[in-house]
Amino acid sequence: MNNQTDIDIVVRYLEDPENELLKQQLNEWIQQDPGHLDIFLDMKAMWQGDPLPAPSAFDTAGKWEELNARLDKAAVPAATAQANTRVIKMNRRYWWAAAAVLVIAGTWTLIGPGGYKTFATAQTQDSLRLPDGSMLYLNANTSVRYARSFGKDNRIVKIDKGEAFFDVKPNETLPFIVNAPEVEVQVLGTAFNVKAANTGVKVFVQSGKVSAAYRGTEKKVILTPDMEASLKLHGSTIDTHVHKKNNNILAWKTRTLTFDEAPLNEVAEALEDFYHVQVHISSPQLADQKLLATFPNMALDEVLDIMRKTLRINITHKNDLVDIY
Repeated sequence: MNNQTDIDIVVRYLEDPENELLKQQLNEWIQQDPGHLDIFLDMKAMWQGDPLPAPSAFDTAGKWEELNARLDKAAVPAATAQANTRVIKMNRRYWWAAAAVLVIAGTWTLIGPGGYKTFATAQTQDSLRLPDGSMLYLNANTSVRYARSFGKDNRIVKIDKGEAFFDVKPNETLPFIVNAPEVEVQVLGTAFNVKAANTGVKVFVQSGKVSAAYRGTEKKVILTPDMEASLKLHGSTIDTHVHKKNNNILAWKTRTLTFDEAPLNEVAEALEDFYHVQVHISSPQLADQKLLATFPNMALDEVLDIMRKTLRINITHKNDLVDIY
């Protein structure tokens, strides 16, 4: 792969960081060579600090040489530099070693030169302890970030996409805030779940009390245990729902699906969310059938087989489509 193609991959991603195809291309490119992660981080810093021109006007050769020079030169702070501007550049091979371990674990940790730390999962789940002692559990395909000053003068976490469960350490003097697309969730100490999807944000409270609001407005709701709020993107209304104790909202974290006389259409929704499949039920009468069962971390085909025998129904599963008839 030539230098211009390398640069284009990074620039295209920086222009559209939510594009899944570009994310995949960037991920593959970073894993191709030990120096690519450093190049990406430097490009990201340049982009955020001094916006680059459009790709058609981008001086590929010149910027590539500039990056090579920066990567090959040890970052030694000048004698006249202020203490708070000192930058230590990690050796290229150590960056790659850290990245390789994280890729194996299914998680990227990109600690850029700016003011934020970013954590993103791929096809697996992960967890981390925040600087204030709070715990953060990430579902697959989730991206969050927080300021380097987190726990000192703020406790703000940004969830860019995906789903995360927060077990917040109480601190009455420093509220814990989660920013999702167009939505802000604020708490003092509690356990709650935030899901940022393409259509909007859902907030579910396991314990404690939180407020969920459209950012920049006074439209908000107060949520207590077992309550869920749905806030649509570009919307103005907030829908709330009180769930039963044995709901499956946190099944992605507990790895257990529980159905207590749940109608089949509700079962289908849980299966879609848990196994990332599409479930089609052939008739409304069939959708009203009730299921009483618990599935502790079982494969989808095992679950479908039990449902088939318990409810005496027909089920087929091919690729990502499940038909119930």
